[in-house]
Amino acid sequence: LSSAASLEGALRARRAGRVPASVLYAWAAVEEGMPFVNFTPSPASCVPAVRERALLRGVPHMGKDGKTGETLLKTALAPLFVARRFKVLSWEGWNMLGNRDGRVLEDPAARSTKVADKDGALRRILGDPETHTRVHIDYVPSLDDWKTAVDFVHFRGFLGAKMALTFQWQGCDSALAAPLVLDLVRLADHARRRGVSGTLPWLAPFFKAPLDVEEQDFGMQHAMLLAWAAEASEAAG
Repeated sequence: LSSAASLEGALRARRAGRVPASVLYAWAAVEEGMPFVNFTPSPASCVPAVRERALLRGVPHMGKDGKTGETLLKTALAPLFVARRFKVLSWEGWNMLGNRDGRVLEDPAARSTKVADKDGALRRILGDPETHTRVHIDYVPSLDDWKTAVDFVHFRGFLGAKMALTFQWQGCDSALAAPLVLDLVRLADHARRRGVSGTLPWLAPFFKAPLDVEEQDFGMQHAMLLAWAAEASEAAG
């Protein structure tokens, strides 16, 4: 999947079974000239083959892994510790969810990708290789469409005083995700109508691992979105 030609070759040779389904969906959308948004941790349009074809076709796309719960809180709270010069010693997060996402994340491969996205966002903000961070994800069927996260943050302040923050987040997964998906559809379509192609970095606040964006501070990401919206509004007259 290193190039558009390699993916086309695999499809012509009927080797599509070796290609992740998410990549096939992204490829099909790009081939049809339709904007593509990846709200999952799957590779989809992240792979070079799809990115190359999207630029060639003039198609906008963005991902990956929607940011709706614990990671949203992490990327909003972590900059506070950095700004106040608190040294975060440890940040442990326990996630429990009960819908189909929970079942899917029982698979070790799927879970490892999700954990990497969640942990990577936090570590990029803190920027301290000494910080101990870990993410736990468990499937709890009785929770149905609800998810619960409990985080423990251990940090050091003035004169080396050790302190801690513990928070609990409970949310309805679908109710958290649905409005973001609706906004993403409208924003991606607007980008298409404006002739934008390739990744859409101003949509970073919607994702745990936004393509082509290093900034993970939610406030900074949101400012990027507002700046783009203001520019688009001004251009529209």
